[in-house]
Amino acid sequence: MRRVLLAALAACAAVLALAMPASANVAQPHIIGGGDATETYSFMVSLDNGCGGSLVAAQWIVTAHHCGDAYSGRIGSTDNSFGGEVGQIDQVITKPGTDLTLMHLSQPAQSTPVPMAQSNPAAGSGVRLIGWGCQSWPDCQTSSTLQEIDLTILPSSDCAAGGGGSGDVCVSGDYAHSACHGDSGGPAIVGSPGNWTLVGETHGPGDNGGECATSTLYTGIAQYLTWINQQIRS
Repeated sequence: MRRVLLAALAACAAVLALAMPASANVAQPHIIGGGDATETYSFMVSLDNGCGGSLVAAQWIVTAHHCGDAYSGRIGSTDNSFGGEVGQIDQVITKPGTDLTLMHLSQPAQSTPVPMAQSNPAAGSGVRLIGWGCQSWPDCQTSSTLQEIDLTILPSSDCAAGGGGSGDVCVSGDYAHSACHGDSGGPAIVGSPGNWTLVGETHGPGDNGGECATSTLYTGIAQYLTWINQQIRS
């Protein structure tokens, strides 16, 4: 998960990232130990560069800065190759000094956006990760069907070695249960079926030596909520 997004899997990254090659660009983390999605997440986005993202407003997607550029995103499908709706991206805005990026759609999406958290979930509470990345590591196997896994929120300090701060979200993980290459930029969500809230976007491993199969650091949404809303309203 520490690969530079514009490099092959064998390349070492200076930035903690969950990446794998996709087309001419790089991709991000997937789900190890999860299962097929149990519902259609209207806000889930499969970007054409292999990353994930979350629709947070009719014309705005939250994703990771280390994902780089994307030209389009498939929204609201459990399959990353068909279904849902495809939106064209015409603008990218990154919060300076962070891994948080907003991508603007040229036309409003019809899918329902996900609400954004106003505060981080408490350590010990449940969280769901969704994505299309590696389902095993280091022997990476992927599926076109969206995967999901329910894990546990850890204290933010548990991901400090991976570069996390007090406002970020740290999620439990091990060799059998984790985000992985192909999930970067995708969501960590809390709530219940049909009633989810976005708490983080996938940034990288929570430790300073892992790739997949470790705790995962998510850029906390709540700490940047004011900035996000400013961009959406501008």
